[in-house]
Amino acid sequence: MLSAVCLATAWCCISCGGAGGHSQTDASSTAGFSLSSTSLEFATQEVGIASAPQSATLTNVGNASLTISSIDVAGSNSSDFTVTNNCGSSLAPSDQCTLTVAFKPASAGTRSASVRFADNAAGSPQTVNLAGTGIAPAVSLSTTSLSFGIQAVAITSAAETVTLTNTGSAALSISNLSVAGTNLGDFAEIADTCRGSVAAGGTCIIGITFTPSGGGQRTAALSIKDNAPGSPQTVSLSGAGSHDVILSWAASETSGNVAYNVYRGITSGGESPTPLNATPIDSTTYVDGSVASGAMYYYVVTAVNSNGVQSAASGETEATVPAN
Repeated sequence: MLSAVCLATAWCCISCGGAGGHSQTDASSTAGFSLSSTSLEFATQEVGIASAPQSATLTNVGNASLTISSIDVAGSNSSDFTVTNNCGSSLAPSDQCTLTVAFKPASAGTRSASVRFADNAAGSPQTVNLAGTGIAPAVSLSTTSLSFGIQAVAITSAAETVTLTNTGSAALSISNLSVAGTNLGDFAEIADTCRGSVAAGGTCIIGITFTPSGGGQRTAALSIKDNAPGSPQTVSLSGAGSHDVILSWAASETSGNVAYNVYRGITSGGESPTPLNATPIDSTTYVDGSVASGAMYYYVVTAVNSNGVQSAASGETEATVPAN
């Protein structure tokens, strides 16, 4: 009588003999690996924001236990994909488990990676390809500095503007605009259109005015806080305060008088015979910006008719320039 030792082969010889004949019994058993999807494609996703998850189902289609030794993520942008699963270390025949993936791009552009399964099924390691596109806003400013030049103390300048362009691929969300710095109170943000959201490719405008509270150089910075890389963006602000003397007078009631001359002196009655203005002034105001801090000045005004003839001088007025 013969006995047989059955090995893990495709057949086992139970008895051998008689005209060289034999019989076989199929003892094959294998694990089978099947995925509901071999790739997960994510729509465009804002940088730094996690997407809704996507999933794939793994099924053991074999007739032996599927042993899973590892599930990991590999590829250029593996850290952009968060992978979870409930597969455990093995699956019985016909059992299933779920792979769940979320996409959180670290930067704009195409991002890719793959999930790898190491197991005892044919074709190991199997993969699920992952792909998505990151989108992000980007800020471009028409200028990074505004200079207001010399401005009379306590007098507000004309507005200077900065144009902001969203050159990125996602909406720009602006959370705050503010002025900070040494002389922050001298600069004011006015009538801007950069509130809320700026669409990709869109622009908005920020207006700034300068009202120096004192003489000399004045500085601050505009800060733009948003969801773009490099936030907050800044625009430097500068200007100089000057204690100019601002003169104004009533219009002449004499027919034919069309313009005015302004004369200045440093003693009462000692006004220069040469007017401050190079040409007659066609308004009733004049700013004398060539004054010295702490000095006192005396002024008179004459009217000029269409023939260039001047009237008698007005009554004298005096002005003392602040020392600082």
